[in-house]
Amino acid sequence: MTAMMAIASFASAEELYKTNVIASYYGEELNGNKTASGELFNMNDYTAAHNTLPFNTLVKVTSLSTSKSVVVRINDRGPRIAGREIDVSKAAASDLGMLTAGTARVTMEIIQWGTNNGPTTDVSGVVETPYEQEVKVLDSGEKHYDIQLGAYSDFSNAKILADKINSQGFKNIAYQSEDGITRVVIRDVAASDLDFTVDALRQHGFDHYLVRQRKLGAVRETNAVTTNSTLEK
Repeated sequence: MTAMMAIASFASAEELYKTNVIASYYGEELNGNKTASGELFNMNDYTAAHNTLPFNTLVKVTSLSTSKSVVVRINDRGPRIAGREIDVSKAAASDLGMLTAGTARVTMEIIQWGTNNGPTTDVSGVVETPYEQEVKVLDSGEKHYDIQLGAYSDFSNAKILADKINSQGFKNIAYQSEDGITRVVIRDVAASDLDFTVDALRQHGFDHYLVRQRKLGAVRETNAVTTNSTLEK
């Protein structure tokens, strides 16, 4: 409780992130499981899962129906159900008054941005092949991310997914091949475009994805984008 009161002292740094979005919660069934950050999930801690916010980001979540608020720390990825924005722990859900309903419409405010951005694209030994002939090269002045939408041992299945993503108007699609597995990604998404892109994917029915930070300077861009280009450190 003392720690939570200390976190509340960051109130002057609050930054409106999203409003009127749906929060859900998870508890006993996953208690003790390893989270995407590597920590063990404790349903009695004030933590939460979000698909794009950096790990260790502190978020003030306020229920629009009860006006109750709680501050949670992002340490996991989710939710996996379309239309939901954040999964909070059972302890946080109890404070928000949403245990019975299971979900609640909330406002999310950033109290403090995290510095750990979670999984990164492992560029060692990866061959990246652009799906399109022209690939947009982004300014390296901000963090970039790859959004992985599938991984297959059969390349034909990877191509089917890439074709489907392309047909919905998404650009900068690429195949990342390593150890016989081909990942289908939307590559080089700027941090400022990440939430917009994820929201667009959800609206088009792409609900299963993994966001990975792309190491800056890891890719040596070439003009011959129709051939394989090896990612180098």
